[in-house]
Amino acid sequence: MMLQKIILQCKYGGEQRASYNWGSLFHGILVKSLPSDIAEMLHENHLRPFSQYVLSSSNQELTWNIGLWDAEIANHIIQAVLPLVQIELQHKATTLEVTGVKRSSQNEYEYFNHYFATENPCRRYEIEFLTPCTHKQDGSYVLFPTPELIVKSLNNRYCAFMQDVSLDAPEAMEQIAKHIHIVRYSLHSAVFYLERTKITGYMGRITVVISGTEQLARLAGALLSFAEYSGLGIKTALGMGGVKIRALA
Repeated sequence: MMLQKIILQCKYGGEQRASYNWGSLFHGILVKSLPSDIAEMLHENHLRPFSQYVLSSSNQELTWNIGLWDAEIANHIIQAVLPLVQIELQHKATTLEVTGVKRSSQNEYEYFNHYFATENPCRRYEIEFLTPCTHKQDGSYVLFPTPELIVKSLNNRYCAFMQDVSLDAPEAMEQIAKHIHIVRYSLHSAVFYLERTKITGYMGRITVVISGTEQLARLAGALLSFAEYSGLGIKTALGMGGVKIRALA
């Protein structure tokens, strides 16, 4: 199993101004470029084995960020995305030029070794929410993250990747969530538009500290950092929940 990131750098002209809300449009581009049987399988599969989001910058440029952790689906997505030289967004009457591609990968052993081969585990992480993030709880969207919601969001996707070092046990998840503490936050509400609906979530940064044993701190660090590939919260295949994880000294 491999963890992979693909970043397409794009430029465009015209009057349009890109935003993270374009993520749903790029999801449509991605699915349409896949073989029909793979696209149908993704449609039927509740757990999407990839995440993607769009970040805009100045000078009519943006980056399309894709995270992959399922080998079979990853191969199809890579074959569909890497050859792209132009991306047509019909809804925006805009054609983007792909100006650069960055691709990185690491296998399960390399990823896990990073957290378990170090002498002292990192116990402090910053989570930056790059696109709106939220979780569904009791039928409503939440406006503030909690350790329990973060761990629950990551659990299924993480266990699908880490088959040899599975955390697929309620007790393990409860212990990790219990020992993750939010100690700083700088968040604001943000709206993500999806066709005829809008979802209010949050963006910004939080800092978490991990207490407990060294083993638990290593597991928690590996779980949290996986969010860079899987995204956090709901609709991560449509452009929500894009995050950057930083280990802090």
